[in-house]
Amino acid sequence: MRREVYISFALASLLLVGCGSSSSDKKSNTVMPTPTPAPTAVTSLDVPMGDKQKEIRSVDKIEINSVDYDVSFNTILKTGYTDTNGEIFGALKDKDNNLIRNEDGSVFICKSSNQGSGPDHTSIIDKDDSIYMVTQFECGIGAIYMAELNQDSQSGELTFKKGSLKYIDQSSEFGGWVHCAGMKTPWNTHLSSEEYEPDAKSQVDSSGLLTNSYYGEFLSKYWGGDYPNPYYYGWTPEIEITDDSGYNYKKHYAMGRFSHELAYVMPDKKTVYLSDDGTNVGLFMFIADREGDLSAGVLYAAKWIQQSNQNGGSATLEWINLGHSSNEAVRAVVASKANFTDFFEEVVVSEDGSCQAGFSSINTTAGHECLKIKDGVDEAVLARLETRRYASIKGATTEFRKEEGITYDEDHNKLYIAMSRIQYGMEDNMKKGKENSKYDIGGNNDVKLPYNNCGAVYASDIESGKKDRSGNAINSSYVIGNMNAMVTGEMVSYDENSKYAGNSCSVDKISEPDNVSYLAGSNILLIGEDGGYHANNVIWSYNVETKELKRVLTAPIGAETTSPFWHTDINGFGYVTAVIQHPFGELDEDDADYSIDADSHIGYVGAFKGLK
Repeated sequence: MRREVYISFALASLLLVGCGSSSSDKKSNTVMPTPTPAPTAVTSLDVPMGDKQKEIRSVDKIEINSVDYDVSFNTILKTGYTDTNGEIFGALKDKDNNLIRNEDGSVFICKSSNQGSGPDHTSIIDKDDSIYMVTQFECGIGAIYMAELNQDSQSGELTFKKGSLKYIDQSSEFGGWVHCAGMKTPWNTHLSSEEYEPDAKSQVDSSGLLTNSYYGEFLSKYWGGDYPNPYYYGWTPEIEITDDSGYNYKKHYAMGRFSHELAYVMPDKKTVYLSDDGTNVGLFMFIADREGDLSAGVLYAAKWIQQSNQNGGSATLEWINLGHSSNEAVRAVVASKANFTDFFEEVVVSEDGSCQAGFSSINTTAGHECLKIKDGVDEAVLARLETRRYASIKGATTEFRKEEGITYDEDHNKLYIAMSRIQYGMEDNMKKGKENSKYDIGGNNDVKLPYNNCGAVYASDIESGKKDRSGNAINSSYVIGNMNAMVTGEMVSYDENSKYAGNSCSVDKISEPDNVSYLAGSNILLIGEDGGYHANNVIWSYNVETKELKRVLTAPIGAETTSPFWHTDINGFGYVTAVIQHPFGELDEDDADYSIDADSHIGYVGAFKGLK
């Protein structure tokens, strides 16, 4: 690894301060914090070329409040590591905690394969004078491991404590599935996700079981040859480290079922924003009944009301109430092995694209459908089991594409949401810029933006006194009222003789933004990339005031950069967690010579003493 660049952060106060500058600031109900100066200077890494494309590179010095820190990317663990207690980091297990094996008898390790991507998010949790790491894996079957870490009292260096690796058993809640992004909650737990939920209509047999599909064939390995119910997956798990170095595991069924990229908890410990990763998906918000307890609450879906289609677009948002429910009520239906036909009647779409009277015409990830909710169905529970379909029936927008990371900026009272690509349903009866009605027919066609494969990060203002679409008050002071593209990627076509050949998004701008994290008091938004339009994915530093965009970490070719998350005070030290996911894992077979150390790396940039 090379360490070659200097960056400087002159941090201001970490109090709730900032400014709002979007067009929506003219609205009387928009919160307008007072700006505070936070000058920042960042020097960028260069574009990886040659051997640099095979390396993990990060900044090597950071100055914070006149204090210089020597930093680098520090690996804590790599996939495939066998601990002294016999546990294998990233190994998949079945419901009885037996190792799952490949056809050749080798242990199936979630690091880079056709069954998943490898580790995606890591949380650092300090509890009872100990430090733990919780890492979730983006494979189906989903795996989660915890471990204890040692911390050097002088340097803050974190290292793995041998013998502490522990597999987290998810069998009490039907097992896990494709754990993607996560976060450390304000109450010191690890909040997980289950992405790419199986379709309970199209991927099941007549009895409603997941057979004859990728989902069923692979999940049957978890169930010892049996096939599970599709409603078992697509939820938000939470892991609490207990006083005896154990854990409590649960799924939050009250928060809805869809392709959960991330559940992001706001400072009130009740409001949670939920991103939905896929094609023709929605944006959701959950308001819990009690602080620090996500077991019951009201679920909302966003309605995009477009204001502009320029530079990634902008819109105001309305929120549609999908009802109140609880983990207990929803789990009971999940455990009953419910069938899609228990909830919906369906008729075939007419040749002209219309639906029969009495049926709702919707267009979601499942495509154009004509559905009617059956009499007697508990709609609040249905809103959890079939969140995206139900939201569309109620008029919410289900046209977003690869909705990814979320983070809160307390300096400017804004929420940032990454949209990896602007395409398909986000276009206007187009597919990648060419006429195609597939993603809009039968739906609302709320979002009408020019095609941009390189994506954008949107800034949203927190508005006070926000009401839902029906005029009822929303019980939260952290409700966003708009989405405005703040930084976008740029599609390019480099000449085959260019040194940047192989990149189809500008190398000097973001490409397919994924995970994002904001450091209070710095004006700095970290943006991690996930995709193949940059030969090497980057973690960028974006200054929300000056609009400067700088590279602070580059991953080996074929790797994603996931899990950038600021942990500001772990026993007096700060860390930026980062995962280098499946290095060399997205290359053609002809590039096999690149496969030097193809394991995923779990680590951090830091440490920063006194960062709070």
